[in-house]
Formats: sequence, structure tokens, C-alpha cells
Amino acid sequence: MKKEWCRRAGVLLCALLMTAAPWLDMAPARNARPDASDFFGYVYQLIARTFASFQVDRLAAALLLVVCVWLCQRYLFCKPEGTGAGEYALCAFLAVMTLLCTAVRTEDTVAVLWENAFQLAKAALFVCGVYLLFLTLLRALQNVLKKERQASLPSSPKDLRDNHSYRRSFLILAAAWLPQILIRYPGVLMWDSYMQIMQFMGAAERLSSHPPFGTLVYGLLAWLGAAVDSRNLVYFIFTLVQCACYIAVLAYTLQAMERMGVPRRIRRLALLLYALSPVYAGWATVISKDTMFQIPFLWMTALLLECLYDRKAFYAGWRKPAALGVCFLVMALSRHNGAPVAAVVTLALLVMLPSGAPRGRSAVRLLTCSAAAFILAFGLETAISAAMNIQDRYMQDVMSLPFQQTARVVKLHGEEIPQEEREIIDRVLDYDSLAEGYSDWYADNVKDTYRQTATAEDRRAYWGVWWRQLCRWPVEYLDAALHMNGVLFDLRNNEPMYISFSDMELDTYVYPWSFNDMTMYDREALVPLNSAQRALTEWYMDFDKLPLIGLCASMSFNVIAMFCLIYLSLVDGRRGTLLVWLPALVTFVTCLFSPVVYLRYALPIIGAMPVGLAAYFADPGRKQRA
Repeated sequence: MKKEWCRRAGVLLCALLMTAAPWLDMAPARNARPDASDFFGYVYQLIARTFASFQVDRLAAALLLVVCVWLCQRYLFCKPEGTGAGEYALCAFLAVMTLLCTAVRTEDTVAVLWENAFQLAKAALFVCGVYLLFLTLLRALQNVLKKERQASLPSSPKDLRDNHSYRRSFLILAAAWLPQILIRYPGVLMWDSYMQIMQFMGAAERLSSHPPFGTLVYGLLAWLGAAVDSRNLVYFIFTLVQCACYIAVLAYTLQAMERMGVPRRIRRLALLLYALSPVYAGWATVISKDTMFQIPFLWMTALLLECLYDRKAFYAGWRKPAALGVCFLVMALSRHNGAPVAAVVTLALLVMLPSGAPRGRSAVRLLTCSAAAFILAFGLETAISAAMNIQDRYMQDVMSLPFQQTARVVKLHGEEIPQEEREIIDRVLDYDSLAEGYSDWYADNVKDTYRQTATAEDRRAYWGVWWRQLCRWPVEYLDAALHMNGVLFDLRNNEPMYISFSDMELDTYVYPWSFNDMTMYDREALVPLNSAQRALTEWYMDFDKLPLIGLCASMSFNVIAMFCLIYLSLVDGRRGTLLVWLPALVTFVTCLFSPVVYLRYALPIIGAMPVGLAAYFADPGRKQRA
């Protein structure tokens, strides 16, 4: 009986911590009056200042407390089989990241966490409560996934060439997207596409900062529209083709899920997301390199799912390796990070080749298709650059994070930096403009000061300065990193980005990053759609605020869910699913070093989430049992 009462008390205490922690204000709280003079005085200060830091409605707190009590009763003292220290390490990491991101988001710096003894106590309360919340939710997710897997019996196998499910999915998605496609007529040109068109037309300096293939495609598109005197129609035809390809890939992933015995509820959830989430339709109607990249990326994840399901069948002919090669080719041509993603996937596939006699033949087919894609992509890019006189330039984007950290140090500690270090930095970046150009979450102003005259030796010297300043000002470096990419872990912060017409001037701020030069369109023909376009964009921008389903459009939710699903796949004996998650993981690393972390760069992670979830449920033995 005594043990049971202790357990109940522990459940209640942990539930209280879980309820309170996410709503603690990280700003330093004032001393309660009177000042503390003895032990109980300090306890009084702790209680008073802690309650003063709560930023939550009482009714919401009561409802959340009920949920937390239920979670603790079910999962806190019930460790799942097969799990070790991994779940504790993962939840501790997520809790600490949540604390750091909250501090930076609300108070600009993590230094606020140890400003005084009370701040340390409050930070400890925050970490403990959030840790328990992540731990119980992770165990609840594992329990739900296991039950779903055990309850789903393999359905009767179908011929692999049966296209009924494919046609059905295609038609459902086409019907769901059609109103959005019509409202967003004729398709939206974003800022990068506009710059590529300007380069093609000779109105801007031709540089390799934008992929030359996209410069050619979008430039020809604008040229053709002007030549036939019907730009809107030409854009719309391109948008229709692009949307059709996007829907075809999504329908293919749903068909692949069905073939592999993924439970019907998971497939319906994926179909619902494909149909409703603006992450898909909201970007399929944008004429940009990001959409051009996203389509082959999602097709590649579906192909990796099929390879995971039956590797021997995947390499039995040339069709699937060739399809993978096409994905690699388009990805490498559409974005600069496409080739690295394709290279990592190729290496992983080589490691996971089927055993036995077909191994050599499988390797030949994979390497032939992959090598052909890389060679063709390199050749096309070189030929386009030569034909259009596109000048190659050092891609300073990959150094955005260290540049941003340097700029923050220069802004806050410029007078303390030795002259020698200033000169070394100035050989790589324009030192005099760093402090003024620094912005917390946006690195373009800093990275654009990069001197193309910098040599490899200059960059090596810069890295030496970077390391010395890291040792001197580690907090500033951490703050700079969290300001840039903390949005990937902060569940209370998101940066929705859905390009729409500004129907004003190019630099007029209407929606985030929606800067359209309306002279690129037949503007007057679009006026009747302005209100509908605004309403649809408002729906897109606010979608992530919806309960439950809105989380599926949140970068942080998808990143955290990805790490949790990968962990659960490992402990549940589904290690092969790492192959499906690998492209998303590479994208995640790329996001960490991007000039700005927003939805546009995280699209591959969010878009591939349904396929990654399906990989957990895929039944590799289904075909053999048939």
C-alpha cells in the first residue's frame, strides 16, 4: 500500500512538472517581497517567483494536467521492452534543445539561463518537465505503433502491375488540388525564379549561385510566353505539368505502401496529408527550383521504400535503378545540394546490396545508372554555363553559420578583437559591414559580403580565427547558431512560407518572401483572382496553427518526429528503414548550415514523413507468403 501511494505521489508530481514546464517564462523574475534572509525565506522566493513565471491560462493548464496524469499513469513507470539508455538520451537532448531555443526566442541569449540562482532552478524545472513530457509521449508513440503493426494483418496480395489504387489516388489528389491550382493561376514565380529569368535575359549578372539548368528552363519559359504574347497561358501549362508530375509521384508512393502491406489507416493518413497539407499543393503551384527538386526527391524515397521491401526484385531489371538515376539527375540539376544527397544514397545502396549471386549484377546496374546521372548532370551544367557564359563562383552558402557567428562576435565584441584577427576576417568577409549587416535569423546580409578574391589560404586562416573566437565567446557562437536553426527544434516557433502573388511591387512586403515582379505576368488578367489568392494564402499561412493536423506543416514537429521514428525503428528491429530516412537526414544537416532556415529548405523532410512512417510498417515478407 505504501509503495502504491508513493507511486501515485510520483505520478502527480511528474504530471505537475510536465504541465508547468512548457509555460515557464525564461525572463528573470523580480524578487518577491520581503527579501529572503533564511532557508524558508529562499523557499518562499522560489515558490513565489516560479508561480509568477507561469504564462498559461488556468483552464488550459487544468486540461493539460489531466492529460499529463494519464500519460504518467500509463507510461512513466512502464519501460518498454528492448529499449535501453537511448530513449533517455534522446528525450534529454530534445528537452535541452527546447530549453535553449526557448531562451533564445524569448530573451535573445542562452546566458539568461544562469543569470542568477533562481534562473538556474527555473531552467532545471523546465528541463525536467519537458524531459518527462517527451519520454511519456515517446513511449505512447511506441505503444501505438506496435499495436497498429500487430493489428494489421496482411491483405490479399495483388499483382504488382495492378494500377487501380494508383488511378484512384491520382484522381482523389487531383480533385483536392484542382481548386487551388485554378485559384493560383497561372502559377507563382518566386524571387529565385525571377532572378534566374533576369540572368537568362541578360538583365542580371550570370552567376552559378543559381543552378544553370533552372536558369535555362525558367528563362526559356518566360521567353516563350513573351514570344507567343500569352505569358499567363505558358506559365499555366507548365504549372499543370508540374502538378501532374507531383501528384503522380504521391500516388506512386501510396501504391507502393499498399504493395508492402502498410496498414490502411496509415495509407489514409498519408492520403489526407497529401490532399490537405499546403506543404504539397502550396508548393506544387510555385514555379521554382525547390518544387523541381521536391518531385524527384519524393519519388526517390518511394523507390528506396521499394528497395527496402525487396532488394532482389528492385535490381532484377534495369527499370527501378534507371528510375533512381532519373531522380538523381533532376535533383543534381535543380539544386546545388541535389548531387550530395544522391551521392550519399548511392553509397548507402551499395552497402545494402542484396546478398548472394545477384550482388555483382545489382552493383553494376546501380553504379551504371548513378554514374550516368552524375556525368550527364555535370555535362549539362557545364554546357549550359559555357553557352550562357555563366560565371562560376565560390558557394559561400555552406559557410553561412560560421560567418553568422563571426558577425555576431564583431557586433557585440568588436572592440575586443585584435587587429590581426580583423585583417584575417577582412580577407574573407567585408569586416566593416559585418556589425551593421548582422541579423539574428537571416545570414544573407553577412554571407553576401564574402570576397570572391579570397583564396584557400585565406579561408584556412579564417578558420583559425573562428576557432580562437569560439574559445573566447562560446555563448555568442551558440546564440548565433540557435537564432538561425533553432526553429528546427522549437515546437512553439515555426516559419511558414507559401509563395503567393503580392500584386504590388517587387519589394512590397505582403506575405513572407512573396516578392513577385508583376510585370512578368499579364497582370490585368489576374486582378479578378486577387482576393481568392489572398484568402488561399492566408489558409496556407495559418494551417500550422490548426490542432493536430497543423503540426504536420511544422518544421520542428517533423524534425522531432523523424528522430523519434528513427529511434523506434532501431529498437523495434526495423534498422533497414534508415535507408528511407537517409535523404531527409542529409537535408536536415543541410538546413543546419543554410543562410536561413525556413519551410522552403525543410520541404524534403516534411514531404517524406509519410513514406518514413510507412517504412516502419512495411512487411518485407508479404510477397514471400503470397
